[in-house]
Order: sequence, then C-alpha cells, then structure tokens
Amino acid sequence: MRVRNLAVAVAVTVVAASAGLSLTLAPTASAVTTAADDFNGDGFTDLVVATPQATVDGSTDAGSVTVLYGSADGVSPARSVTLTQNSAEVPSTAEYGDRFGSTYATGDLDADGYIDLVVGSPGERMDYNSGSFGSLTVLWGGANGLANGGIEIDSPLADNAWEDEKDFAKKVAVADFDGDGTPQLAALSRDKLWVYDDLAGRTAPTGAKYSEYFNAYIEPRTLTVGDFTGAGRAQLVVTGPKSCDGTTDCQFTGVYTWGADRLDGVWPADPSAGASGENEAPAIAAAAGDIDHDGYTDLVTGHIPSSAATAGEYSDAAGFLHIRYGSAEGLGAHRSDTIDQDTSGVPGANEPSDNFGASLAVGDVTGDGYADVAVGVPGKTVSGATQAGAVVLLNGTATGLTGTGAQAFDQSTPHVPGVAKADDWFGSAVRISDVDGNGVADVAIAAKGEDVFDGSTRDGGDWVLRGSTTGLTASGAASFNEESFGFTYPNAEFGSVLGG
Repeated sequence: MRVRNLAVAVAVTVVAASAGLSLTLAPTASAVTTAADDFNGDGFTDLVVATPQATVDGSTDAGSVTVLYGSADGVSPARSVTLTQNSAEVPSTAEYGDRFGSTYATGDLDADGYIDLVVGSPGERMDYNSGSFGSLTVLWGGANGLANGGIEIDSPLADNAWEDEKDFAKKVAVADFDGDGTPQLAALSRDKLWVYDDLAGRTAPTGAKYSEYFNAYIEPRTLTVGDFTGAGRAQLVVTGPKSCDGTTDCQFTGVYTWGADRLDGVWPADPSAGASGENEAPAIAAAAGDIDHDGYTDLVTGHIPSSAATAGEYSDAAGFLHIRYGSAEGLGAHRSDTIDQDTSGVPGANEPSDNFGASLAVGDVTGDGYADVAVGVPGKTVSGATQAGAVVLLNGTATGLTGTGAQAFDQSTPHVPGVAKADDWFGSAVRISDVDGNGVADVAIAAKGEDVFDGSTRDGGDWVLRGSTTGLTASGAASFNEESFGFTYPNAEFGSVLGG
C-alpha cells in the first residue's frame, strides 16, 4: 500500500548556545541558513550521492540516497544517513525497479529556512494505473536533517486509466519560476514537462500548474534552471535529441518561462548550425551558472554525436561543449562558444570514446566570483586503461569560459585515491558545492564502474576534491564507496547520481 503523505509528529527545538535563543521548526519566512543544500541549517552545504540500483530489503533496483552532512572538515561517511523508501522518514515502500534516487534537486520549498530534498523515482508503479510509472518524493529539511517526514507526488496522469505516463520524475528541478520568492518544482517524464505551484502546507498537490508536451520527434533528456534573462526569476531549459529527417538526430533546446496562463516557450538557435557533425550531436548533459559574472545565468551543454557507433559503455565520440551566454534578449542572443579537448589550454586531445561533456557541473571553485565548469570525461584512456575516465576543470572569466589554466584529474593523479582501471568511468557524474564552508566550492566526482567487491565490475564510488583560490587540488581528497557505509550489494553503481 503506497502512502502519499507522511508527517512526523515530533516537536523539536534547536538551542543556539551562544545567544540562548530557541528556534522552532515551524515554517517561517526567515532563513536559518544561506548555505546551499544545507538540510540541517548548520551553515554547511551537504552532499547527496544517490544509488538508484541499490537493493533494499531484497528488492533490487529499489534505490537509495545517502546524505553526507558538511562540516569544516568536509564530508565523511561518519556524518551521514542513507534513506530508502522503507525508511521511517520516507513515504511509500521500496519495491523492485522503483529506482528511487535516479535524480534529485534541492530547495526550500516550504520557506522554513531549511533546504528540502526532492527525489525522483521514475520506475515507481501506480497501483491504480498499470500504464503509468514514476513519482516524486519531497523530504523536509530541519535542525535534525532529513528526518521530518515528506510527501509523495505521483504523476498528474496517475489517476487517469486512459493515459500512460512513463518515467515521470526522470529529471527534477527546483527554483523560483513565478518570482514570488518561494521556489517551485518541475519534473520531466518521457514526453512531458510538468511545473507545480507553491507547495502549500506541506501537502502533496493534486495536479501540476502547467505542462508542456513534446511530440514524438523530440526526446527530452535534460532539465536545467537559471535566470538566463535577468528577469528576477528562473526559466527552465529542456534539451535532447530531435529527429530532423527520420534518421538523423539533431539538437532540441527549449526555454520555458512561467506565464499568466501557460508556459511561454522559445527555442534558441543551435550554436553550431551548419557545422559538419556538430549539428547531429544532441545534448546529453546540461548545467547552468554565471560564468562571466555579468548577472545573467549561462547555459553549458555537453554533446556526444548520436551517430557514433557504440563501444562499451560510451559511444566512440570525443565530445564537446556548447556555452550559451545569458542576456536580457535570451540565451545565446549575443554570444556563444564551443569548447573541446583541442581548444587551446584544455588538457588532452579529442580522441574516440573520450565523451568529453558526458557530465557537467557549474560553480565557483576558486572563489573569484566567476563560475567554473567541471567536465566529466568518463571514456578517457588513462595510462593504457581504456574508459578509466577523467575530470577537467575549466575556468570562468569576464570574457567567458576558457581553456587557459584548465586542470585535469584522474585516478593516476597524485593524491587522488585509487588506481585508474579500465571501465571505471571516473567522471560519469560531477557536482560542485562548498561542503567545507571555506568560501570556495569543491568538486564531487562519481565513477560508476569502480570495482569494490571481488568478482563485480560496477560497484561505484565517489571522490571529493577541494577547491582553492589557485584552483582544484587533490590534496586532502576524500573518497568513499558502499563498503564505507557497510553495504554489501555488488554491481549497484553506488553514488552514481550527483543531482538532476
């Protein structure tokens, strides 16, 4: 029996020893913390690593999320909690194929000053509609972390026996779309974008505010948010492949703004239109941030030509990035760039199977006010080990993203824990966040093919490299895998999801 709402009826009080103040957990308009992704309000950013293929009480691919609470020393398994749909704090029940943790997003949805966690379960089956799959779970933050209950949000079509809805919540996002100061949430399904109004009273909404349907020629893959036009509220960007002539996949990019009675959409031009090969490379990863520090959010997309023949986990393509810079007139209206491994200053060179741009994250790693870009290169050959993987950090500047001063890290880099081995796919996911609160962001890296247990090949693992004013450093790097938390299920790609 699946449950839609779960409330924890516990009165909790936090005492601020230095001032003798009492802070209740009732929702208020005042902020407890200004740190991003701070679920417990202690001023430090927390890190979520999700494992949608985790086995839960015998149910394979049920999924889990592990929250590592930030501190002045960074993150550690000793300060963590792992949540599943069988946890007391989480609504619903863990079942085979739910894939809880396939995606996640964060934001203060109830305006109580604590960041909340939104988790997608695109494999969740509806008891009352055999054709629909997927649900969202919102877990409320509080002084004791993510132990305050939550709500489950099913697909808006779940109650309609005549409608099928596949992969609802395969991507999720949280931002202030209507400009009222309170963030809302959005979710992608296989062929629709759903946007919700404010979550009033921690109650699951009965339906979405707006929706956008993508026709059979478009496959939405990424969902990214940011204030790209300086309007004081966020827009949504959806990217993915689009069938151009029935056989060739081209790029689709749609930018959607909350309107008076619908989502208003615009479709920016492809930066590489007319360039041989590049126009046939849909985005498979996207991230956003203010790279040139001009007050407009910029969009970075990673592209792998879909026509490339597959070889192992990743295609045989080298990969590249497009950067569309924000402006009052829209994304890419005045400036766009393309960067790959042949760009001056970028470590390495374009080689088959590298998949440069298969994962992306944007954030200020050096604390200079310009957002930098972490680029996953999970197919990179390292010391003869094919698809061992690497991560490249590109620097933001007043003139945009540059290869100058770029850095590359892999498991053969000094002080990076582990050994580069074939099919590790180091860099299969990346995330930028300041988990030690020192004012410069750190980079979390997943390697979904990391081997941990004897006889297995896809156990997974995560690393955190520290940011500094001079760039990313492997000194003091942290690493952990499912063994660090006492889990024993093999081939589950632990920590393979680091966001949306």
